[in-house]
Amino acid sequence: MPESKTSNPKVLVVDDEKKFLHLAKKNLNLRGFEVEVAEAGEEGIAKIYNFDPKVVLLDVLMPRLTGDELVKMITDWRPEVQVIMVTANISPEAKEECMRNGAYAYVQKPVNFDKLVELIQEAARKSESPSPVS
Repeated sequence: MPESKTSNPKVLVVDDEKKFLHLAKKNLNLRGFEVEVAEAGEEGIAKIYNFDPKVVLLDVLMPRLTGDELVKMITDWRPEVQVIMVTANISPEAKEECMRNGAYAYVQKPVNFDKLVELIQEAARKSESPSPVS
């Protein structure tokens, strides 16, 4: 059932930058996605539980619970949820750590939303596949 071809997956955006949350929600809504936002990692965990997204866009650098900590928690708890890391600047070491912790991909800000949409759809397809392909 290729349902993902006709309907876009639910996306959760977790970022401490309100401006980015607004921009991401607006851009993804215009492209047909159902989007929820969270301003902090703790709020993101609650939204994953209640909203049940296929894909999470996750900022790396946030106060308290950081993206690199949260990606590990998400992939341990809900391995079917694909996490795309989004940040303005990150060291190669931190990027590597996020990918090791289970992130599906990494996107640099400012975000190209056309490319991000393709990446989200690709991640959602991986989320729906019964066995992960390396």
